[in-house]
Amino acid sequence: MKLRMESKTLWLTAGAVFVAMAGLVTLSYIAPAKTAGLSFALKRIRGSLAYYVLDRTPRVYALTAEKNGQDFLISETGPFEVTSRDEFVIKDITSDALSPKRFRIDVIGVGGPDDFRVLLRGIDLVDQAVTHISEETMARGYVRGEIRVGYEQKVVAVMPVRIRIMPQDWLRYAKASSSPGKQIEYLKRASAANPQDPAIRRVLGEIYRHAGRFREAESEFQAVLSRKPDDVKAIAGLMKTYLASGRDDLAMKAGLRAVRIEPGEPALWEDLALACIRLGSWQAAADASRSLLKINPGNDAARIRLAEIYEKLGRESEAIEQYRLVTSKGSGAASNLEGLARMYLKQGKYDESIRLLNNLIREKSPSAAVYANLGLAYGGKRMWKEELESYRKAAALRPNDPIILYNLGVALEHNNREREAMNAYERVLKIKPNDTEAMLKLGDLAFRNKQYQKAVGLYEKLAGKVPQKGALYANLGYAYGELKQWSSSAKYYEKAIQAGVKDDKVTYNLAATYEKMGKEKSAVALYEKSAARNPSADALNRMADYYIKTAKYDQAIRVYQKMLKSDARNAGIYADLGYVYGLKGNPDKEIECYKTSLRYNSEESDVHSRLGGAYEKKGLLEEALRAYTKAYQLNPHDARAAERIPQLKIRLIREKHERENKKGA
Repeated sequence: MKLRMESKTLWLTAGAVFVAMAGLVTLSYIAPAKTAGLSFALKRIRGSLAYYVLDRTPRVYALTAEKNGQDFLISETGPFEVTSRDEFVIKDITSDALSPKRFRIDVIGVGGPDDFRVLLRGIDLVDQAVTHISEETMARGYVRGEIRVGYEQKVVAVMPVRIRIMPQDWLRYAKASSSPGKQIEYLKRASAANPQDPAIRRVLGEIYRHAGRFREAESEFQAVLSRKPDDVKAIAGLMKTYLASGRDDLAMKAGLRAVRIEPGEPALWEDLALACIRLGSWQAAADASRSLLKINPGNDAARIRLAEIYEKLGRESEAIEQYRLVTSKGSGAASNLEGLARMYLKQGKYDESIRLLNNLIREKSPSAAVYANLGLAYGGKRMWKEELESYRKAAALRPNDPIILYNLGVALEHNNREREAMNAYERVLKIKPNDTEAMLKLGDLAFRNKQYQKAVGLYEKLAGKVPQKGALYANLGYAYGELKQWSSSAKYYEKAIQAGVKDDKVTYNLAATYEKMGKEKSAVALYEKSAARNPSADALNRMADYYIKTAKYDQAIRVYQKMLKSDARNAGIYADLGYVYGLKGNPDKEIECYKTSLRYNSEESDVHSRLGGAYEKKGLLEEALRAYTKAYQLNPHDARAAERIPQLKIRLIREKHERENKKGA
């Protein structure tokens, strides 16, 4: 029995050896070339014996994959590299088992429950891998993956995979993302992976620009240009970055550089025109716009912009030509009638402007600007009622526009509605507290309406802001005078004269103010100065009054004589001259002047009364009585005449009696 068992074992062993030898022979045909060799053959024979005879778990030595039409060996020591561009199939297994049955392949990150002989995409692996990418991974340029080989329910081998992340992948993620932060992250990784690629840095620059990170955008574009100075796309991106960040001078320089390289690109001319407009370089803006229109003559927006530039340059005829080219296209360009109307308005062609603006109002819902321009046109024709109506409509549409409210105030003034005008200017100042024009208008209206305290408050704020200060100072002087604040009044009159005001009225008012302040010498000096330029009656009278007050009668007489040269029939001057002669003690000249005065105005009771006094000085009592009597007849309230008449009568009677008594004796 024992002999039989040993014999059986011997035969089984021999069979196994035979099978192994046959497997070895077969292996030389079925094993991948790289695994073929004696050592591998022996190793696999041992493994096969253990698998088939002892029922051990089979070892897996390699996988064969077909990638992009080419075979690749995958082993534990030779990682399989995959990119997003690859497609692959695991088509064979090299193991102790000569059949792949009972094996299962799992490519981690993609596929289904069994990826054996299934077409797999590298892009799916890449997309899965980047969700867990780290800085360390970024540095080495790939993500570690694995292929697990299962036998029944047990993993028997793990094959390494290198999932290579290429710059194109980061670009793809950047394009797919809606988050600027993510886009920047992906593009920075793409640039780090391929720092020589200008396209990546340009795209990164654009993302930075759109995110408002202008310094970083500039850095990316400059990096491209440092390697490729004539890269137009980078220069264009740089120009847009400068425009977006308000560095218009740099934008203009970049634009000029770009159009020299690529003069046929309309977008470059458009951005260059914008930079020039912002800088106020209107001629350069016009040149850029014309170059754009040569390339694209149908660009209505560019043509309208050129028309507006011509407006700024004061070239109204050329602006009109551009507007007409647009409006000639039909109703679709009807909104451009406003620009054409505005040009006619600047040329003083008010009727044409009114016609176009009214057409606009009939054809579409008009804007506040349309009504405002219509108000300007009506104002140019001095059609005040229509002007006011237009501005009211403009203000209804745009109630907080300071320009419209200001012009509404002007229109209200034209219609003599000063209170409403003041309200309009006050609304302007609520919106724009430092609007000097509205402040001046309100101050002038307050001044005209004798609201001197209000006028003073507004004028004081304006004193350091308006260029033409003379008139303002003069008004301040007058307003302070009306408020009886003499020192302030004098101060501003003095400032008005220093500012170059030549108005003798200002000089006169200053002199009068000096008088009220007790500065009579200063006052008369100004009166003399004023009279030298313009011998007005007021100034001369003030001078004469001062000379009389200071007993300088000869000087006073000369003043009155000067006045008579220009007004020889003025009864009042003769009366005043007579008064001075009386003060000087010259009754003859006094009487002569009073009689001349009465020749030109016999109804002046005071002159009759003064003449009576002069006759008394001469002892001409009867003439004096007649003069007083005439004065009393003209003015019964003349106290002097009323007093002197009875006294003179008594005196004349006495003198008559005395004369008769002398004769009788």
